[in-house]
Parts: sequence; C-alpha cells; structure tokens
Amino acid sequence: MRLIAHIFVHDFFLTPDRDTGPNAALGLECYNLSPRVETPAANEAFIDLSGKKPPTVGILRKLVEALVPGLGSHVTVSLAPCRLLAKAATLTQLSFARGIKAPALPGLLTKTYHTFSLSVVKPESAGAFAAVLPVELMWPLETSVIKSLKSLGLKSFADIAGIPLTMLHRQFGSLSGLIADYCKGIDTANIPVFRPPDKIIYHASCEGADRLQLEEFLKQATVYIAKALQQRGQGYRQLELTLFYDDYRSATKMSVFTGAKYDIRSIYHQCINLLNKLNPGEGVLELYVAAGQLEANRYAQLTIFADPKTMNSQVPDHKAKLALVCESLAAKYSPGVITMGKAISVSRREQMLMFVDPLRLP
Repeated sequence: MRLIAHIFVHDFFLTPDRDTGPNAALGLECYNLSPRVETPAANEAFIDLSGKKPPTVGILRKLVEALVPGLGSHVTVSLAPCRLLAKAATLTQLSFARGIKAPALPGLLTKTYHTFSLSVVKPESAGAFAAVLPVELMWPLETSVIKSLKSLGLKSFADIAGIPLTMLHRQFGSLSGLIADYCKGIDTANIPVFRPPDKIIYHASCEGADRLQLEEFLKQATVYIAKALQQRGQGYRQLELTLFYDDYRSATKMSVFTGAKYDIRSIYHQCINLLNKLNPGEGVLELYVAAGQLEANRYAQLTIFADPKTMNSQVPDHKAKLALVCESLAAKYSPGVITMGKAISVSRREQMLMFVDPLRLP
C-alpha cells in the first residue's frame, strides 16, 4: 500500500552551519525515515513510506524535534496515499490557519500538537476527500492549466470527474489522462531516491531480476562505489542495501564496521552478505546501495629495505623508478592522500637499518 508524507516547515530559515544546499538540510532529516525523499523547495519535502507501517506520533515528533527550532518554528505533516493528496491536505490546513473559509472535507483527520500539526487521509476515504477539493489544489499542474479549467466553469475535482475524457482531450491534449487521474485522487508519480552528500549512492532499476541478475547489479554497484572511494581517497564504515518491490514494499539491511573499508573485494562480499540476509523473492523493481560514514583512508607507509651499499650504488635508477611509482599513486587518489619525498619524516626504524631514500636526500 502506498503511503506518502508531506512535510512543510513554517518560518523556514537556514543557519550558517546547516546551509549545505537549498534542500539538503530538510532532506537529510527526512532521509532517516526512507531513502525515497524529494525536496521540491527548501521548506518542504515528500517522503515515500510505502510498504511500511504508518509512522507513530513518537516517530513524527522525533523528526520535528530535529527541525524545530533549527530550521523553522512549526511543522505541518500530512499523510496520504499519494503526493497529490498529501500536499493538498497540507495546503488545506494552511488555508485554515490563515482564516480562509474552506468546504467540509470528508476523510481528512487532523490533530495539532505542540510543535507540529498532523493531517491524515485514509486510503478508503481518498476518493471522497479528492471529490470536494477545489481546482486550485491540483498543484502538480501548471498555473495556466488550472486557469483554463476554471474558465470552463470547473470549480472542484468532482466537476472535472463528470466530464468525458474525450472532451478533456479536446481541450488539454496529452494532459487529459493526467487530469482525469488527479480529479479522482490518483497520482502514480514515484518519489526519487535521495542522494545525501555524505554518502555514495548506487541506484538501479532491475524489474523482473532473479537472484543471479541481482548479483550482477551488485557487481556494478561494487565497481561504482570502489571507483568513487578511490577518487575521493575515502573508505566507508556503513553499507546499506535496499530492495524495492512491485507491491510498494521495501526491505533494508545494513552493516557497520569499526574500520573503514574501500577495496573492491570487500565491498562485493559485503553486498552479497546483505543480499543473503534480505533473501529476495520475486517482484524486485529497484536496487539501492549506499556507502556511508565516509572517512579518509589511513594508509600505512610502505618501505622497501635493501642493502644500503647496493641502494646507494644505484641511486639514479632507483630514484627515477620510485618517483614514477609515487606520481602514479598520486594521480589515482585525491590531493594530500599520498605523501612522498621530503614530506615524509625519516622513521627511527629507517635510521637503525641505515636505509636512505634518495628522494629525501638533502
């Protein structure tokens, strides 16, 4: 069953330490409830909670506590079977707050708490709720289309539902099917996967994939994540795998590590372990892998010891080869990850073994 939450933050503002992007601050908090988060504006977000139990008041209060007073003064939360009705419920509540007279809305349950207001449109009441909505609340449509509907004398969703589809098509062309769905409270648009800046995300559509095909997708995810980690010079301490099914369910498993991992073999084995824990059945539509808790890799210094006399007699050749290796390593990783030459202090062990690196000669 589909369940969409619409979050609206009143008196929204961004403090300097939270200004990581126009939509990132709110999106990062909503991401804790679901990987599917859409932030069309800095002060609002959609969260896809489909296939899960509806969030309790306690869960919503925890989300609001992360937003108020850090990002705003009050939050309106609306739950409905689709985006259209979820935001329509929020807009209705905002109209009530401004003192604008609104028609009675069957199927809409509302309650106000200290820091947030909650509106719920139950699936069995979605049609009745949509029927009485004014045309202005068909918000996914452009303003010009809504004006055209009003110019035809259509004031509510129910008025549009009473018009034959052929007449709508004559007036609105390819938009007619979308309008016909909207007036019945149907919105099939999917909420995209959110991509937090502090995670490396691999997301793929895999409709009809069996176990072997899912493993192939995980190989692609492994290569993608390993390459991204290499470019950043980072490792991950948290790996998350989510599968989305055709009945709107989603299943997630996560592994957390004490030390950062970055090598391709380790990533693949962990992905397979998570897949085994999920034990996927039929109907997998999408696959999502997220590497989080990123941190810089702590590479150990690799020193090759040889007879000092032999090394010193071949200084020019040794120096050229070692410089080539260092340059090749530096090109593969982010600036500052590879340290070489005089930037490396001579260790006590090197001094004791009388080893001299020609790149650190005075």
